[in-house]
Amino acid sequence: MSQDRENLSAIIHSIPDPLIEISAAGEILAIHSAQRGLFHLPENPDVRPHLEDVLSPAAATTMQEALALADASVDGRSPRRQIEMGKPGGVAWFEFSIARKEQENRDGHHYLMLCRDITERKGYEAGILRLNQLYATLSACNKVVARVRDASEMLGQICRLAVTSGEMRLAWVGLIEPLSRRISPVAWFGEDSAYLDGLEISLDPEDPKGQGPFAIALRDNHPLWIRDFMTDASCVPWHEQARPYGWGAAAFLPLHRDGVVIGGLGIYANETDRFDVKSQQLLLDLVGGIDVALDRLSLESTRVALEDAVKASEEKFREITESTHEVIWSLDPETLRYLYVSPSVLRLQGFTVEEVMARPFGESIGGDAAERLKRQISQELAQFSAGLRSSDIVSIDETELLRKDGSTVWTESVTKMVRNKRTGRVELHGVTRDITERKFAKEEIERLAYFDPLTGLANRTLLQDRIRNGLDLARRSNLPLALLVLDLDNFKHVNDNLGHAIGDRVLLEMAKRLKAHLADGDTLAHTSGDEFVVVLPDSDTTATLAMTERLRNSVAKAFSLGADPLFLTASVGIANFPEDGITPELLMSNANMALHQAKLAGRNGLQFFTPSVQERSIRSLRLTNALHQAIQRGELSLEYQPQLELNSNLIFGAEALIRWTHPDLGPVSPSEFIPLAEMCGLILPISQWVMAAALQDASAWRALGSTPLTVSVNISAVQFDHGDLVSMVIDELHAEGFPPDRLELELTESVTLADPEKALAQMEQLYAQGIRLAIDDFGTGYSSLSYLKRIRAHRLKIDQSFIRDLVINEDDQAIVSTIVGLARSMGMRTIAEGVETPEQLALLRKLGCDEIQGYLLSHPLPQEAFLEFIKTPVPFTLLEVDSAEQIP
Repeated sequence: MSQDRENLSAIIHSIPDPLIEISAAGEILAIHSAQRGLFHLPENPDVRPHLEDVLSPAAATTMQEALALADASVDGRSPRRQIEMGKPGGVAWFEFSIARKEQENRDGHHYLMLCRDITERKGYEAGILRLNQLYATLSACNKVVARVRDASEMLGQICRLAVTSGEMRLAWVGLIEPLSRRISPVAWFGEDSAYLDGLEISLDPEDPKGQGPFAIALRDNHPLWIRDFMTDASCVPWHEQARPYGWGAAAFLPLHRDGVVIGGLGIYANETDRFDVKSQQLLLDLVGGIDVALDRLSLESTRVALEDAVKASEEKFREITESTHEVIWSLDPETLRYLYVSPSVLRLQGFTVEEVMARPFGESIGGDAAERLKRQISQELAQFSAGLRSSDIVSIDETELLRKDGSTVWTESVTKMVRNKRTGRVELHGVTRDITERKFAKEEIERLAYFDPLTGLANRTLLQDRIRNGLDLARRSNLPLALLVLDLDNFKHVNDNLGHAIGDRVLLEMAKRLKAHLADGDTLAHTSGDEFVVVLPDSDTTATLAMTERLRNSVAKAFSLGADPLFLTASVGIANFPEDGITPELLMSNANMALHQAKLAGRNGLQFFTPSVQERSIRSLRLTNALHQAIQRGELSLEYQPQLELNSNLIFGAEALIRWTHPDLGPVSPSEFIPLAEMCGLILPISQWVMAAALQDASAWRALGSTPLTVSVNISAVQFDHGDLVSMVIDELHAEGFPPDRLELELTESVTLADPEKALAQMEQLYAQGIRLAIDDFGTGYSSLSYLKRIRAHRLKIDQSFIRDLVINEDDQAIVSTIVGLARSMGMRTIAEGVETPEQLALLRKLGCDEIQGYLLSHPLPQEAFLEFIKTPVPFTLLEVDSAEQIP
């Protein structure tokens, strides 16, 4: 018996699974095995631990339930149960069953529990389950890969399946951005998707964001398996961002298209060591299927793109051929039958495509052009067939085609011979376009090359030809020829004040008037804005003079442009062949010299070219050039002519007169250089110099303590049209500190001719400043009395032309008397200029003139001499003799 017990004990101790004896209350009574298994009992054998003392609460509860089932069952056994227990480095699984001992002890039934460690089996079963899940995921992904035709949708569904079917935490796909070389998420799924917000992964190995597993996998084109994401050193830059998710294993697998890495798939799991060899192979199969799908979709996209391109090309060709105004066509050069004609032929000729295709070639070509084109096509075909002509050679032909409605259209056809690669047949391909407008435009361009576009008269180019031809004829026939250059005086004022539209109307009317006086053999050209040139063949001096007067009289007629008529005058320069020139250039140059002298003489006149004209023109050119430096070189000076008040016999002022002494030419008369200054634009700076110098000199008169004198300064009409006259005068007065009421500006009546309202407005501003105004050369101009009454002038200056013969000419006396009466009625004083004799003075007193100036009183004096003059008493006894009684 003892031997049997020993044998039984040996058997029980050799069982690998522990046999544990437990009381009905759950006390551990004994462990009949060398293997303790999940129980770790205290060393003191007298202490009986309870199941709850050595097991987790869940495991203890499960065993208590098994004890109860064994106690209640008929055979005293419980079903097998499994429990999970924590242990260092992980968990352990145990399977146990409980059986009731047959013999009952003093403290009730005892139970035997056989307990086996099944942790390894459990791990194997979990691996099998994971593989099954991955197989199922791969199968589902393969269906997506085969079904979905959009790459983005496919990648999104694969990420969703990896999480839902493969029981992952997060799956996402990142693609490489070509420029930045960063990985950009394009598809994702999982409850941890927030991890991707702001995620930065670079492919640059030098960048800390490019040293992680995802970047390494893509750079090396090799999958990377991470055992534990939160402890792996390569994942350190992302640990902080990933800490809330507590991931275990992770996998990063490259994705390819056409064999090139374009991005990757990232997968994150709860467990560590999640991806064993078989799992890795399944995931590699998955990305392999994705690569195949990406290649397929790329090919599909390329195919669709090519089909779309072909379709678009066909539509574009159809659109071009059907909508273009150019006719595209193809012709059999042997049969001369059309092979193709685009629909735009209807727009070009009015025939439908069918009508053109049915008609013989050349039927719609007018004149002899059809036969010419047939011969040309036959010749080109023979050359092409013989290899003497290639498809690169094109022919261009202009042809007038008949339209269906009987009209014609000019066309240009560009053609070339080609061999049809499909049929081997030689064809003539062509494009025909409408060039009717171009033909007309070419004719118009040719017309514009020789004719003035505004007036339709000959322009400068055609004029040169006409002069040259006229001179050739005159030379052969020994006949004279005259060249007239006619310039409209002050025409610039018309454009500036009335506008260029009115100016163009005037020029058109002028062209009609001038042309009406000329014969068919004469030439009238418009060479610039206000200049016309007339060529008169076989015209001697007498005939030329008569024609010139007729032309000038036609210009002088009033132009009706509205309420107020417009009056113009013309200056004419004339040169004759052969005495004034035998070439077009010399004849034109001499006529222009004569015109220049006519303008300097006061305009509204004519001037034949003479050697003296040439001399004066050369001198004018030299003086004009010298004027540009006259101020800087100190060549200009002022002289002052005293002015006498007749009632008091006192000097009340002086007129400032400009003088110019040229270093080589000597003194130059103001009547010569002032017109030059006005013509070349120098009158403004010269006038400003005169104003500044006169005010400075007049300030010296005041310093001598003499009676306050007025300085009178002449103002050119040009100053009213250009610059700011009012500002200039006021600035100079302020600069010198000169009283405005001691300054008098002398204005001619012509200042109101160009722009009366502008001139009157400036005069009003000057008057408002206290500056005195005088109307110079009154009675010699053309200004209206309606403007005169609006000028707030202080005095009228009686021109010396009325004083010169005053004593012997009753008409001059009547004019002076009228001027004096007119001035007095308008509250103005009168001053006579050019008084040289006592008889003139006596008569002026009798006629009521207020003031005089002239040689009788004094010649113009330099500043120093004038200062001496006003200091020295004048012998007025002679001036006071009233000799009017002696005047007949």
